Amino acid sequence: MPPELSQAAREDSLIATNKDFQQKDPEKISEANEMPESVCGSESDNVDPTSQKADTPSSEQDGHSSADQEEVPLEDTVEEDEGEVISAAHRAAYPNATQVRHVFEEEKESGRMKMRYHQASLHHTFTNLRIEDLERGLKELKAAFENRDDSWEAPKRTKFPIHRHELRRSYANQFRITRLTAMLHCSQQPALEVQVTERIPPILLTLDNESRSLSHQTPGNAEGIPLQSGSLKTPERLRIRSWSLLSHLEKITGRAIMGLAQSTKMDGVKVHSGVAFLRPFKFFAEHHDAIRKSHAELEAWMHTGTPSKHRKESQKQAVEPIHETSTQHDFNDKNLVEDLKLLVHFLDNDLKSTLDLRQKVKDGTALEIEYDDLWHLFARGDIVITPSDPNQAYRVINMAGGREPLQYEARYPRSDVEKPVPVDGFVLDCLSFGSDGTAYIPKLQRLPIHRFHGKRLITSLPVYPLRFDPKQNALRAEFEAMGTRFLELTRETSCHKLARGKTLDEPSHDLDNQVIVDMRLAMTAKAEWRMKTSTSSEELTRRDKRETIEGSWCYHREPGCCGGDVIFNDLVYDEEHAAAFGQKLTRMLGPLQEEDLTEEDLMLMQPYVYAFVLRSRQWATIWTTDLTEVVFENNFNDLVISEDHKETVRALVKTHENKRAAESSPGVARSVGTALDLVKGKGAGLVILLHGPPGVGKTSTAECVADDTHRPLFPITCGDIGETAADVETNLQYSFKLAHKWGCVLLLDEADIFLAKRVRDNIRHNAVTSVFLRTLEYYAGILFLTSNRVGAIDPAFKSRIQMSLSYNDLDLPVTLKIYEKFIKRAKEEQRSTGTRNFKIKEKEIMSFAEKHYNRLELEGRYTWNGRQIRNAFQTAIALVEYQYISKEADEPKPSLGKKQFKKVARGFKEFDDYLINVNGATEADEARREGWRYDVRKTVSSPTPHRSTQASRFQQDIAAT
Repeated sequence: MPPELSQAAREDSLIATNKDFQQKDPEKISEANEMPESVCGSESDNVDPTSQKADTPSSEQDGHSSADQEEVPLEDTVEEDEGEVISAAHRAAYPNATQVRHVFEEEKESGRMKMRYHQASLHHTFTNLRIEDLERGLKELKAAFENRDDSWEAPKRTKFPIHRHELRRSYANQFRITRLTAMLHCSQQPALEVQVTERIPPILLTLDNESRSLSHQTPGNAEGIPLQSGSLKTPERLRIRSWSLLSHLEKITGRAIMGLAQSTKMDGVKVHSGVAFLRPFKFFAEHHDAIRKSHAELEAWMHTGTPSKHRKESQKQAVEPIHETSTQHDFNDKNLVEDLKLLVHFLDNDLKSTLDLRQKVKDGTALEIEYDDLWHLFARGDIVITPSDPNQAYRVINMAGGREPLQYEARYPRSDVEKPVPVDGFVLDCLSFGSDGTAYIPKLQRLPIHRFHGKRLITSLPVYPLRFDPKQNALRAEFEAMGTRFLELTRETSCHKLARGKTLDEPSHDLDNQVIVDMRLAMTAKAEWRMKTSTSSEELTRRDKRETIEGSWCYHREPGCCGGDVIFNDLVYDEEHAAAFGQKLTRMLGPLQEEDLTEEDLMLMQPYVYAFVLRSRQWATIWTTDLTEVVFENNFNDLVISEDHKETVRALVKTHENKRAAESSPGVARSVGTALDLVKGKGAGLVILLHGPPGVGKTSTAECVADDTHRPLFPITCGDIGETAADVETNLQYSFKLAHKWGCVLLLDEADIFLAKRVRDNIRHNAVTSVFLRTLEYYAGILFLTSNRVGAIDPAFKSRIQMSLSYNDLDLPVTLKIYEKFIKRAKEEQRSTGTRNFKIKEKEIMSFAEKHYNRLELEGRYTWNGRQIRNAFQTAIALVEYQYISKEADEPKPSLGKKQFKKVARGFKEFDDYLINVNGATEADEARREGWRYDVRKTVSSPTPHRSTQASRFQQDIAAT
């Protein structure tokens, strides 16, 4: 018997054996009675009785030589001490030759060898008698058991160790396996042990053999402490030492558990390992119902003796156990029921909060959660959102992490073993969808939740399931609407929209311009926007196996060695869930077409698109909610130019559109003019030159053409094209390509820079002009060229330009129409915005316009052009709005009238006079002198040379006004 057993246990065992001996052989009672009491305390059951085959030695048949008799004296010289006997038995109980020899020498010197001789004889005698009794009983069983004959042999079996039926709760330092706890006999080790946090007082749960009731005790306190349901904090670990319970769990769950438990010898003593289950207790979360059901059926069977239908079926299915060590003969069902009862109590109390949390998560009513329980909150396929990006929803496809590694260094590093990758926090691999212009591509996003302490609101987590948001219905509708909008914007290769809002790029800027959404072309232009066509499962976050691998307490560091724990690998549940989700995942990882998308997929669409801003000629990232349909407000009816120009431009544009339609649709009649092209592809475009002084409607003509044809207007400048011939050719072809692809009306403002005449001594400029000529000839779209220096254009461009339209200074009727147009727009803006901070005196403004025009004509000055009139209106409105803000409460509303326009006119006039003094001529005079253009206008006879004269004349003008 192992030395760890108490003295009382050894005495009981020996007394029972002594009774058998008295019944079987009374003649030897006297010899046994002469033995001292200390002999009873030295019996050891470490040796299997069946292994004792030697005959009982006696003093008459000892066979010792005279030399041996001299070495082993048979006369005792000292009396026996019980403590010394126990100590000697302890030291000699293990197969250590050196230690046994040392004990032998001590006994020899003490003169107790004769006593030891008689004790050994008595032990062998008792052993033989017990073997005879066992053999006799076995023969009786053979005859009684199905009439077996003497040739029948009982199958060999391995009995499971029976641990103390106790559920012990311990702190971490008490829970840890040490040499002392590992060497304890199994009857002194609790069948179940729970590691609790320091804030919870440790509680001892035992089974009273008499009352069969549960009691709760704190260490060192014999009084029962009532356990309030749900009062325990979720434990960190559960250790199950009961092999019968592990075998039962393996049968009802189909999990390989029993094979984890091991038996090893430590200092000659057989020790047994347990299996530890870690938080978040995935095993019990999956199988707690099956455990409770099996407990109820097993208890019913124990009481009635009749197994239930379910138990019969499970026994039939478990004919071949998963492990050879797990058979139906290895343990008593009575012991199993007691341990299973403790496990159910653990589920009902220690894991109550966890199981309640899972039910609340399932119902969508959970509010708070701890970091260690995050595994229960998420499931593959969940739609999740992040507070940092509330416009984007994701789908969970993988989970990893949530626990720290139990060891950080591999014990046996090998080159062929893949090194584990650390997982930072609890990581969710999520998918959303974007578009590359040809398909809808999944985008993998890794969303971590770093460790936090205590409980947190679920909605305060960096990422959480959508169903826990109080506004989940509204958010779902919003995500679906944004997804539908994204499909509308990306369904075609490109679309023309109006953007109003801020861009998502850094730095962000405001937009109120027309844009072209073209995802494919955007990713060609911006490498950082390009998307992978698919996502591989190899890119998912891998689970760190070190979470469930822990070395034993001993120096061997092997799991389960020397009575240490073996951690149950609950990562298998994540692998199984991933495999079950794999079929859906395969569909999601590749590119999808619109018909392949589900309603839930729409919620995962990215809330932004990549668009080309036509005004700034830059790519930008824009919210889908900031894009609306373009309102084409400008038309030829609002264009204040001559009717001949209107008719000519409309005719040319319409003919060009019919020509392009005939090329794409054979059923459309072609224009006769298309047959005049001698070289196919050459001169297929419509190039119109608009020239004249600034502010007379050249750019407005191009804008009205774009709106009238419902086309985007694509303005470019010399800064977009470059300076060298190579840059000009590359950039010009790129701009022509974009305009042609999107069907834009291309506007090249201030084109005279590239259309300038070629000269001998400027080869670089000549090369630029030549490149522009060649590129222009093969452009197939609509191109408007504007210039206020038409006289500087190279003659070769005349043949490349289909129509040139000259714009003169505005006459009085045109000027008045422009005033009326701006007054009308100001009133419409007041109605649309609901702001009426000032009154508009229309008649007063029109009277000022006519008088101001006539006065400038009379003085030989240039009248205001359209751009100047617009600037005058903007400045006058700013003045009257400031007057409204600055007025007292009892003052009436200000009015927009001649007062503000006179103030603006004085400023314009002063600036014009200053330029005349600086340049010595007006702009028109200078343009005529340089040969740029000829403006049919009266000119100022001579500029005012001195400031005093200028100031005097300016004062006279003010007085006249």
